Amino acid sequence: MKVKLVVFDVDGVLVPIKSSWHFLHSYFDVLEKAENIKRMFDEGLIDYTKWLELDVKLWIEARNGLVTRDEIMRVLSQIKVDDEAHHVVRWLKRRGVKIALISGGIDLLVSRIAEEIGADIWMANKLSFDKRGYLIAGGIPIVGVWKDKAVRILAGSLGINLDNTMFIGDSKWDIPALKIVGYPVAYRDDGVLSSIAKYRVNKLLELIDLIECIEDHIASHQCANIFKP
Repeated sequence: MKVKLVVFDVDGVLVPIKSSWHFLHSYFDVLEKAENIKRMFDEGLIDYTKWLELDVKLWIEARNGLVTRDEIMRVLSQIKVDDEAHHVVRWLKRRGVKIALISGGIDLLVSRIAEEIGADIWMANKLSFDKRGYLIAGGIPIVGVWKDKAVRILAGSLGINLDNTMFIGDSKWDIPALKIVGYPVAYRDDGVLSSIAKYRVNKLLELIDLIECIEDHIASHQCANIFKP
């Protein structure tokens, strides 16, 4: 079966940092407070919308209310795309494969990455700013913490069946998305996705070999053995 859509997680896959939220928490020096908020979410005391709101409030309070879009974009500009991503995306586009990015991270980063590599479509959680460009508490959890709903939306908007979709993820947050696609791929996940992913790659360039294996009509189990999760 042909791979028609490749969906990349962003943090930890296309960029080296594991979390753009953590990256900004570190910049604003609120890591300890942010960890306490995450613990509240993990324990079911708050939902994701509240988690997003409280995280953003930490940054605002750290700057006495004066956090601008420009400042956040400047900080996020330090995060560079994996060089191999450009090569892989060019190869996929030559084959007519659609490229999507889905991230539980921050829209200002994901939009830049999408433009830089030439993705067809993307979704990420959105920060909110006032008319003067100052960050305001809240934001829009377009993706949320799990990515399966976003995968369904993007694949549907492109008219592509989930069976023809490949998703590449690196963390537990990617499990629901990996479960619904035809080609679930783990990427440098330290084994956390071993029971979920059908394939594993440790370099983005290995995706080329994996897709060639799949589309050369090699038995599915043989490709899975070569790229064993």
